Amino acid sequence: MFVGVYLRATGQGLANGGTLTAAISGAIAVLLFALSSFTIVSTRNVGITTSFGKPTGTLSNGIHPVAPWQKVIELSGTIRTDSQTGGFADGKCDGGTAVRLANNSTACVDNTVRYRIVQTAADELYRDYQSDENIKNSLVTRELNAVINGVFASYNPLSAEAADAPKLDQLSGQVTDKLKAKIGKWIDVQGVIISLVHFDQVTQDKINAYQAQIASTRIAEESQRTAAAQAQANRVLSDSVSRDPNVLVAKCLDLVSSGKALPAGFQCWPGTGLANTVPVR
Repeated sequence: MFVGVYLRATGQGLANGGTLTAAISGAIAVLLFALSSFTIVSTRNVGITTSFGKPTGTLSNGIHPVAPWQKVIELSGTIRTDSQTGGFADGKCDGGTAVRLANNSTACVDNTVRYRIVQTAADELYRDYQSDENIKNSLVTRELNAVINGVFASYNPLSAEAADAPKLDQLSGQVTDKLKAKIGKWIDVQGVIISLVHFDQVTQDKINAYQAQIASTRIAEESQRTAAAQAQANRVLSDSVSRDPNVLVAKCLDLVSSGKALPAGFQCWPGTGLANTVPVR
């Protein structure tokens, strides 16, 4: 009898324990299901919803309900800054954008681009490129390099217009405008900065020689202007002396007054034998 009562009590306890465990498991399952039905898209990012690997829509930043079979992949909507810098190494462009110039020489162009994706184009960008890195490499950088080559194709570093230095602000503006026109449907281009142009050694040597020639020409022109001015001054002095010999004496005394040394035996008063003296004022 006691054994029967014990067995009945034990069986009821096990049944109650099993019910409690089942209830807890069910609650956890419901909670996990509820959590899986929501997703949070980070600030400035764009969420791409996919169902069984197929893109089905986009989500703005914030919390959103999603079906359990859907996944959300984020594309960065923040402003990105990418740089390509570096000159020649072993005769090849290393780091910068390699370009062919109008005089058929080569150069490496240091450049920086700031951009972000157009959010309304996020779905198309994901379908075509799958990730931020692919968008950068296969769209932004690829088209940027093509535009830079197009702009520099008409630039001749040995022309008279480019003799002083490349007008980097103008070149940067041209590249920015052309890149916006080319990829502006998908990418919001903030700006492109051309910071430095590395010419190949042959071209750089020609530029240096040309600059030296320009400097020599400017020195010669300045010497001509100085000689012309001195000749004019001498003519004025000669005319003054012919009218009044004392002008030459006054000029001599001015030199003595300023501390200029006169040749030995030279007198401001020719033929007098008197020492040169300057009156005290």
